[in-house]
Amino acid sequence: MRKFIAGLTVGFVSAAAIFLPLWLSARRDNPGRQTGRSEAAETVLREFGSYDGSSPYKLLFSVKTTDVIIIETNGVKTVRVIP
Repeated sequence: MRKFIAGLTVGFVSAAAIFLPLWLSARRDNPGRQTGRSEAAETVLREFGSYDGSSPYKLLFSVKTTDVIIIETNGVKTVRVIP
């Protein structure tokens, strides 16, 4: 039982030593990016509405399950949201 607990402890500490610096650097490099993109997608949805599915589109960016897209209709580009 002692070997099992010792192995579990060593495994946990070594995994934390590897992944903790990676996680902290990712948080330090991109503070608020997810929140900012989410707020931008909500604003675009309120102003321009959602995608009706009638024409081809180009993906601008994605936030979780929401896509912000560009649609070109008769030479006019508009921004829409796929919720």
